[in-house]
Amino acid sequence: MSLYIDVTEFLASLRKTGIERINGEICRYLPPNTAIPVQFCSDCYVALPPALISAVGRYFRDGAEAEATEIRRLASARGSPVEILTSDTLLVPEIFAYERAKYFREMSNQQLQRCRFIIYDLLPFTHPEYFLPHLPGVMSEYFHIMRRANYCGFISEYTRDAFYGRLMRTATRGGVVLPLGSDSLGPRNSRPTANRSLAFTVLGTIEPRKNHALILEAFEPLLGKIQGLTLSFVGRMGWVDSDFARRVHALASDNRSGFQFHDAPTDSAIRIQIEQSRATIYASDAEGYGLPPVESLWLGTPVIASKTIPSLQALPGAGIHYVEPLDVERLRQAVLAFLDDGYANQKVEEALHLELPTWRSFTQEVLRWCNQDCP
Repeated sequence: MSLYIDVTEFLASLRKTGIERINGEICRYLPPNTAIPVQFCSDCYVALPPALISAVGRYFRDGAEAEATEIRRLASARGSPVEILTSDTLLVPEIFAYERAKYFREMSNQQLQRCRFIIYDLLPFTHPEYFLPHLPGVMSEYFHIMRRANYCGFISEYTRDAFYGRLMRTATRGGVVLPLGSDSLGPRNSRPTANRSLAFTVLGTIEPRKNHALILEAFEPLLGKIQGLTLSFVGRMGWVDSDFARRVHALASDNRSGFQFHDAPTDSAIRIQIEQSRATIYASDAEGYGLPPVESLWLGTPVIASKTIPSLQALPGAGIHYVEPLDVERLRQAVLAFLDDGYANQKVEEALHLELPTWRSFTQEVLRWCNQDCP
């Protein structure tokens, strides 16, 4: 039996965020000689050198440009087409477009049983208002394949419920939930800093569903009036209203505003930003999982969050200050609560003792799932 891992989309971008991170972290923690990397080319998969997996793992651990160069070199050394036999398994830990959809669509049900698909979210269908109008149409081909798949893994209970309830229209729940890792920014702090400066950080791409405008509105009456209070947006500028984008850049250019914008931070810079923050803020209306809040908790920094974050729903609430319902005034009151050293330090201590999934444990669960016998 052979285990193949599809790295097609990752090789096209070499990005370290979002879905590409899942693929990269699996490669990072796969035991040696466990899987064969494959890439989809035209109408079939081709095998790539096994050394590619360890190169991808090093790239996600160190982020060095030399590793990116090595990945490109190994990816260019394509082997012969791969025939996936009855005893083999193909792990597809990424979303795919039309060419691969056609490939899977033409598979028989028996052939499709050899595939394991990791499903991230259904947000283009459940929250189309936050996406470009054509995206649900693009994704429909992908989810047509998922309806036929026997083995689907989900990154959260929320995603699994949405898949079966909204897409399959059934009360039955199948598949397996595979919680993502919290430790992509490095090892856990044994003793995070107490009595931190009044710095608050918002992590993630700036887009409407993540409510950056609401957060900024909650802070504006406080910035410049409370000594030392700062707010930072850390993440690239996404599809937002042009007026809001200009407002963000204007505030960031004013050294007296108490506001900062970091649009292309390294992993080490993100870690430092989190560790120095009194709390991070994640007030999204719609998520398939939500990595930034659990990454913050892993580093011992409390989170101010909306109630709709799937990654937090399995946790006991320690280290988290929920804002429910989410509005400007309640969010502002949450920020003011963290100005008290006693309360902020208590939340730091709570975060320190949370049991959180790691990327190693995620990869182990993925391997266990891939090794299950076919029905």
